[in-house]
Amino acid sequence: MQQDFHYYAVYQLARLAGYNANDAGTIAYASQYVDDSTESEPVIPFEDQHFDTVRTAHYNLEAFGWNVQKKIYMPFHFLPTTVRWASPEAFSYCTEPAREDNPASLAHMLFEDALEESTRRFKLIRMGVALHAIADTFAHFGFSGRHHDENDVGTIWHARKSGGWKVQVFTSYIADVFVPRIGHVEASSYPDHPYLKWRYARGDGTRKTRDNLAYSLDGVNTIYKKLKAAITSIPSPPGFSQEHPEDYRIIKSLLGKSGDLDDRIDRWITYTQATEYDKTVWRKAALKGDHVKWDHMSPSQMKVQLKKLKGKAGFDQSKWAYFHRAAMKQRALVLGWIN
Repeated sequence: MQQDFHYYAVYQLARLAGYNANDAGTIAYASQYVDDSTESEPVIPFEDQHFDTVRTAHYNLEAFGWNVQKKIYMPFHFLPTTVRWASPEAFSYCTEPAREDNPASLAHMLFEDALEESTRRFKLIRMGVALHAIADTFAHFGFSGRHHDENDVGTIWHARKSGGWKVQVFTSYIADVFVPRIGHVEASSYPDHPYLKWRYARGDGTRKTRDNLAYSLDGVNTIYKKLKAAITSIPSPPGFSQEHPEDYRIIKSLLGKSGDLDDRIDRWITYTQATEYDKTVWRKAALKGDHVKWDHMSPSQMKVQLKKLKGKAGFDQSKWAYFHRAAMKQRALVLGWIN
């Protein structure tokens, strides 16, 4: 999933579930910021005090060791199936879609845990972080967050509009030779494009066909029902397509339209009227100075950059600070469940 789903679709689903624009925006921003939190060094918001940040974004990483796999990939983007130590024989590192018929899914457990928070702002942000992981299960299923042959992708085909399949020779070759078998790296960004129908060959020779739109719509329904249940206390509310058939039709159309990300986002903005996403907004609200653009810095440069920052008044109640506490809590929960 990409920004069109993690931010704009989640925002609209929250609005339709009954959340006001401000709360829906908070949930959606937290959901998307999981893909944008590249910070991993502490800041010093006040004299002689440290605040640890939590990196949740997996782009621009310079290392892919086990520490990265278990702290970034698994807790936020490639949730394993169940609690490992509770049922070792049923455990798998490979992600599965977080459908309602799988209540033992770690994705459901994360969301339910978030609902227990007593501080409203923290609760909303924890919900958003959990929803990112839930959404990703519908795109990343069949892949894992560890370096393993289960993530081996060979030849990739795209479905032709006229029928049949077109092989992506260059992409398939580059992926198989030059990138590590972590997550869907060898499949490039194909799992994250909701409009795409594609096929790939696994290392064992089997072929898997993926209709991303169908799974994206499953994710829409799951997320809507979770948001609706949380605000109404109805354990099992009606499905999204039953309650909002016209919006379901529009969302299905938006998800099914191809195009680059900017074009897809423009269409979502027109439909949702949501505030345009900017990954620096929460940073600027929490931190003094003009040093909040660190995403493409090396680790050493980022460390220097973050040390320049000071907290604004109300830093500890800022959404940026709450996001890092939420990410820290989700990471700790997942690591405890799969250890």
